[in-house]
Amino acid sequence: MSLPIRVPTNTHPSRLPPNYGTVEAGGTTAGGDASSFRSAVESFTGSYSRASMLYVAENLTVSSHHGSIHGDLLERNDTQHDDVDSAHKLLVGRTYSFPSLSRHTTVASALVDISQDLSARSTFLQSVFNAVNVLIGIGILALPLAFRCGGWLGGLFTFLFCALGTNYTAKIIARCLDASPGASTYGDMGAAAFQEGGRAFVSSVFIVELMTIGIAMVVLLGDGIQSFWPEIDLMTVRLLSFAILTPTMFLPMRKLAITSLIGIVACIALLLTVAVDGFTKHNRPGSLWEPMPTEVVPSDVWNVPLAFGLVMAGFSGHAVFPSIYRDMQDPKQYERMVDIAYIVTAAAYVLMAIMGYLMFGQETMQEITQNLASTPGYYPIVTNIGIGLMILTPLAKYGLMLNPVILTSELWLLNKPVIDAWCKFHTWRKHVITATARILTSLVIVYIATVFPGFDRVVSLLGALFSFGISAIFPLLCYRKLFAGTIPFWQSVLNNIILLISTVMAILGTIWSFIPNHL
Repeated sequence: MSLPIRVPTNTHPSRLPPNYGTVEAGGTTAGGDASSFRSAVESFTGSYSRASMLYVAENLTVSSHHGSIHGDLLERNDTQHDDVDSAHKLLVGRTYSFPSLSRHTTVASALVDISQDLSARSTFLQSVFNAVNVLIGIGILALPLAFRCGGWLGGLFTFLFCALGTNYTAKIIARCLDASPGASTYGDMGAAAFQEGGRAFVSSVFIVELMTIGIAMVVLLGDGIQSFWPEIDLMTVRLLSFAILTPTMFLPMRKLAITSLIGIVACIALLLTVAVDGFTKHNRPGSLWEPMPTEVVPSDVWNVPLAFGLVMAGFSGHAVFPSIYRDMQDPKQYERMVDIAYIVTAAAYVLMAIMGYLMFGQETMQEITQNLASTPGYYPIVTNIGIGLMILTPLAKYGLMLNPVILTSELWLLNKPVIDAWCKFHTWRKHVITATARILTSLVIVYIATVFPGFDRVVSLLGALFSFGISAIFPLLCYRKLFAGTIPFWQSVLNNIILLISTVMAILGTIWSFIPNHL
């Protein structure tokens, strides 16, 4: 006898009949109709939309009680955390207020209607999907270059360390959240461990990180345009990028969150494109049947530190994991969800890195799409579809990623007494200020992308400076602070080893991101 299957839905359970969405043995759906498939799709997109909006509303306080993966454990250790909990109750007992440049104040005030989505929770599969979508991003384009810089030995070691290390820190983030009542976001974790200074640090780092992601999006779009029309000069490409991307900063948040699903579709399509191109071409370069020469140990060790950031950029989703954790219907499945998401992500990354490095060897370029576009012998329609979808990624994510930056700049401007007084007389003046802020923000990002046009440098900086800090170093510091005196010796040693290696890689990778080389 087959077991009934629940079709996921974003409608609150109280609004549904008891057997809604159950697929019976005969294949019929209780409480549903021919639109059940659409409902399932909408459920997944709604779940990701919710996670995306929780990410950009990073420091929005949620005072309701949350499910916990470590509830029983923490109950037994309550006496060991009285000081931490007492201090945090002073924080969660009020709405967190922040200086004008705080992303907490900005996004919370701009997205007050987000609360209506919090009644829904994501299923296990939806949570896995959200986690994979967060992890897999534009960093996948530079993974073959990372193996070129580090060779097979350095590339695989860096990849294994980053994958296993961040998998571990993703799990301890849940423990850090559960250590303090009401903690719901990455910023809450920082505040619980280091008071409001921790939240201020997190907010500042996020703003800079999101601007760097915006720069990477501009560079990626420009390189994609030049892949199709190589005769266009850099300045023209940047002007086109500005004209194409800036309008996305005026779109509503909810639409941006849903359209960002294009990112994972583009990455899957690119992976398939590389595989098809590699197996349909029988002679080098660009063939998996006749691979290019590769190196076990890189002959030019000078470029090895660049691989640290290029690899780590692919594991930078930890800022969103708290939101995914709190959005789960069954938080006790969180660690299993993380493991499955990492298996899927690591498989995609390994395939891309190995295929790309085998196909192009020491000729691997900053982005694998550049190699595909410049290598003759492929089916044009397959290659163009893969590259074209990657060009759509900046269009889908540019406005979403920069939304906190935009809102922060708008709040800062509108809090100026002179501007505030000027806007009071006519409502259109406020619209002029906000529109100007968005255009200027985009202009600054495009300008920086013109000064630093290397995609490999931007991604390496993202990985070395931000991903190591947000996905490895800061969670470990918070964990050590919140659970001081209760961490087993073996775990303390493990934490210190990960912390030491991550810090060294972060420093070297950041420095090498600014050092010119001949790649």
